[in-house]
Amino acid sequence: MSPPDLLRELRSVLETERDAIRRLDSARITEASRRKEALVAIVAGAVEPERTPLLHALAEVRGDLKRNLVLLAHARDFVRDAVERTRARTGPGVRVSISL
Repeated sequence: MSPPDLLRELRSVLETERDAIRRLDSARITEASRRKEALVAIVAGAVEPERTPLLHALAEVRGDLKRNLVLLAHARDFVRDAVERTRARTGPGVRVSISL
């Protein structure tokens, strides 16, 4: 995979992931995570001289990766708070199930 192809694919995955996080779409978040892992595996499996340009391409999206991580942490907190509020209203012993 060329560095421009890697960047294009990573940016697409990150945009999809960002949208999925905002919609609390767990299936799409999981799929985006799998796609990111596959792309990182390509970089990890590359040998020189191809590896260094791929690492530089990966570094270009570091900020986007961090932003998505922050969004994901906030989404997790939002869901956790919603579950806790629901439990507080329904009382102890009630199992709360949330489908996203």
